[in-house]
Amino acid sequence: DAERVESEVARFEAAVAEVSQDLEAVRVQVEEKLGQDHAQIFEAHLLMVGDDSLVKPTIDRIRTYRYHAEYAYRVTVREVERQFDAIQDSYFRSRKADIQEVERRVMAKLCQRDESFLDHLTYDAIIVSEDVQVADMVHIRSRHVLAICTEQGGRTSHTAIIARGLEVPAVVGVKSVVDSFEAGDTAIVDGTRGRIIINPDEETLSQYRDEASRLRESREDLSSIVDLPAETQDGSPVSMMINMELPSELSAGLANGAAGIGLFRTEYLYLASLHTPSEDEQAAVYEQVAEESDGRPVVIRTLDLGADKLPYIHHDGREMNPFLGWRAIRVSLANRDYFKAQLKAILRASVKGDIRIMFPMISQIEELHDALAVLEEAKTELTELSIAYNDSCPVGAMIEVPAAAVIADQLAPHVDFFSIGTNDLIQYSVAVDRGNDKVAYLFDSFHPGVVRLIKMVVEAAQTHELSVTVCGEMAGDPQSAVLLHGLGVDGLSMASPSLLSVKKAIRSVTSEEAQSIASEALTEPSKEAIKARLTDLLGEEVARVD
Repeated sequence: DAERVESEVARFEAAVAEVSQDLEAVRVQVEEKLGQDHAQIFEAHLLMVGDDSLVKPTIDRIRTYRYHAEYAYRVTVREVERQFDAIQDSYFRSRKADIQEVERRVMAKLCQRDESFLDHLTYDAIIVSEDVQVADMVHIRSRHVLAICTEQGGRTSHTAIIARGLEVPAVVGVKSVVDSFEAGDTAIVDGTRGRIIINPDEETLSQYRDEASRLRESREDLSSIVDLPAETQDGSPVSMMINMELPSELSAGLANGAAGIGLFRTEYLYLASLHTPSEDEQAAVYEQVAEESDGRPVVIRTLDLGADKLPYIHHDGREMNPFLGWRAIRVSLANRDYFKAQLKAILRASVKGDIRIMFPMISQIEELHDALAVLEEAKTELTELSIAYNDSCPVGAMIEVPAAAVIADQLAPHVDFFSIGTNDLIQYSVAVDRGNDKVAYLFDSFHPGVVRLIKMVVEAAQTHELSVTVCGEMAGDPQSAVLLHGLGVDGLSMASPSLLSVKKAIRSVTSEEAQSIASEALTEPSKEAIKARLTDLLGEEVARVD
């Protein structure tokens, strides 16, 4: 009857309210232990638990179909999860774990189950599980946990982020890892390489103990250069910045001496719910990052997703090859209201710091002209509303399509900087899907064709007095970083953990040495010969990325 239905609705609403209270308590704990940046993960969970896209459909199902709260909520969550299952990018697939974390908490309240498995752990152990809930991670340092191995998650999952913050070795996203272990097994969890060795022999154990000792010494050595300038031995500077996917990653980058944010990916804002983020919601995030960057440059990339990943954008159907399809700037230009809202949000943040705008996947000059026209419309609308913004906010183009590299000289007069996305540039140039094991060996940043494309972009930029930054994986590899500097690249943007090892490599060479190797790389057909030269120049320890 109606009374019973409303009782079920009230039970669900009470569970949501209790979870919100619990998450706020956890957020406070995390802020005390790891700082505000990591606590923001739980702010996202707080927003999600009460989000209309989860709460309203659940209540509607209870009232319409007379479902129990548990079943109604589970059906709603599964519907949202299907949106995330379609996402090919590992970072955004891992955001599905946030929904599952919130679901677990709400279901626990509804079913009156509230314990963490860590509450019963009384001895040192490696945790092997399908997944470790992010709320459980908060207690790990004081709960006998030596390392973590999970079947779910990725490098950018919140479990992985918290593990890095706690300095707990973790290998995540390993298929069937639970079935590979038996209780009582001894194991080496190599979080650096993403490797798990079960029941290793004594020789392997000894090797890893020695390596752990060397790693501690290396960290101490690298920590000594945090405050030293990122420059070659003859004083040529290199701007070293971080790629950032979540605001919570900023503090680690600054602690490692980052000169700014060379790439702030904004896609998570669009995938956190089933509706497009509002201008105000985006502006709040961008303004926060601008303020916390304390005057350092922040390059904000506009939306770089396929339309099939965005449920609120009409899409005709699944594309055969989404990497070559309707995505990035193409989607933005076809959905100008969303695009303009993002640009207005970025412009609003531009008065809070050194904000810069970057358009992804530019392949022809007409796209750039159209994007700049929308930017002017955004400025006009802000002016009409008397909202402040930096009218001189720098604008750049991301060079990740070979055609864009070839016409860089035509694009240059219309922008303030270039940023080379080497991951896609290499993939498109050598026609290799990095996710395909059969051809992944062909994906090589030292391919002469790739090196020449980068040089073309640098030369076009220098002619028009623009700066050039590389923000792909090449930037975070010590050998590649030296090559890029030799080619004339001004800045390198990478994951925060790579900053110090790359800085050490840059400080180990002269500009002349880097330029000499770059000249060889432009003509030398043997990629291995160039790598060998770099290893000889840098030394084995500097050249190796751990």
